[in-house]
Amino acid sequence: MKIQTLSKTKFVLHTGENQPAATLGYTDSGFLGAELITCDNFLIRQTGTGIWHTMLQTKKIASTTIEPGARLIIQLVNRRRKYRFTRSSNWRLRFSLYHQNGEEILALLPRVNWQKESHDFVLQMNEEYERECDSFLILQALHCANLCLSMMNGGKVPALINI
Repeated sequence: MKIQTLSKTKFVLHTGENQPAATLGYTDSGFLGAELITCDNFLIRQTGTGIWHTMLQTKKIASTTIEPGARLIIQLVNRRRKYRFTRSSNWRLRFSLYHQNGEEILALLPRVNWQKESHDFVLQMNEEYERECDSFLILQALHCANLCLSMMNGGKVPALINI
């Protein structure tokens, strides 16, 4: 699978056959809302302080929350799974998604794309978890990477705590 950056707010996930599998499109550059399209149309909305819910019609499918230390937690309601999303602490920027047992499932390596005022991403997947890494989970991780990059680059920063 490969992630293609179309613009600052539009990303496409391609399968191995270079066919579009899913898209992630933001409604604004502040990442307050997005549309995640796989075989279904999901809406991602910021619902509270550092909290985003992914909805299918009126049913909550997933939630993303920011914790202190810029760690993000993705909780898939229907699968009853939790994933931890973190960025590397060294000079080479790398975002990793970890399974609840602590193993890395996938990694996203961003590269600045000055023409699109965004980032291109290299996707690396752990072969052991390839079946679990569907397009929905990959785009949830991409959403987390965009949130982290926004915080790091001085964009609109979602509040981490409610005062």
